[in-house]
Amino acid sequence: MDNENNKEIKIQNTEETKNSGNEKLQRITVSKEAQNALENIKDRVNDGFSGGKVNLTQMANWILLRFQNDLDEAYIKDIRAEHFDEVAMLESILKKAKESGKVPTDFKALLQKQLGLDEPTKRKNKVALT
Repeated sequence: MDNENNKEIKIQNTEETKNSGNEKLQRITVSKEAQNALENIKDRVNDGFSGGKVNLTQMANWILLRFQNDLDEAYIKDIRAEHFDEVAMLESILKKAKESGKVPTDFKALLQKQLGLDEPTKRKNKVALT
């Protein structure tokens, strides 16, 4: 992806407001690519729809509420994999280790391996005197 698609844009302000239905609206920021996708979906829905007109906010609300029901473990795993942060994971392990006073054994083994401490030291065989 090029930088232009990764730039974030604001659909609306970040302040809370009230709409005509007395519902509080929360504002979000999406990438340019996400906004383009949302506009394409909105245009497809409105094309040939003579019974009204859907706007971006209505379309985003509908998608999010519908996706909430379809969210399963596979989606959760995909989302987590896409947003995995090694530093955050290390900080979490360190925090747990500080609280419990214990480092997980597999992580301890990994650290020892990194330092070259995982292999037993080899002793030179002494020549026996006869």
